[in-house]
Amino acid sequence: MDANFPRLFTINEANGLLPELRPLVEQILENIRRLKGVSEAVIRREHLDPDAANLMKRLREDGEVLKLVTQIKDWVAAINGHGCVCKGVEQGLIDFPCMLGAEVVFLCWQIGEANVAYYHRIEDGFAGRKTFLEDVSAEPDSKTSYH
Repeated sequence: MDANFPRLFTINEANGLLPELRPLVEQILENIRRLKGVSEAVIRREHLDPDAANLMKRLREDGEVLKLVTQIKDWVAAINGHGCVCKGVEQGLIDFPCMLGAEVVFLCWQIGEANVAYYHRIEDGFAGRKTFLEDVSAEPDSKTSYH
């Protein structure tokens, strides 16, 4: 097990968690949407400068903003508590550490996708996503195991 990750997933394990994770991601995205609207209202009501360095501090003084931010943080912590990594919160991205050969990679899922069908090297990030089929077709004799 890699010391940097509490858990390594197989594709089946990652897919098995999606029914539990998907609603959390949906709640996060809904709260982010609400947070934008509430923040804009607070900025107008309090005549705050949107470019001010202390804007986030001032926004968190609003009870509704603080509640929405706290809920988002709690849901992200719940996702991360499963051993996966809630990345791009606003994009609904979750990475699942996985051993691929001798390297730890991330199985990658984004809200709207039916299941986990992509992976990427940790340093490549989302931009380096590949489908499992791409990898197999690139190296047909590979003994790659996704777990």
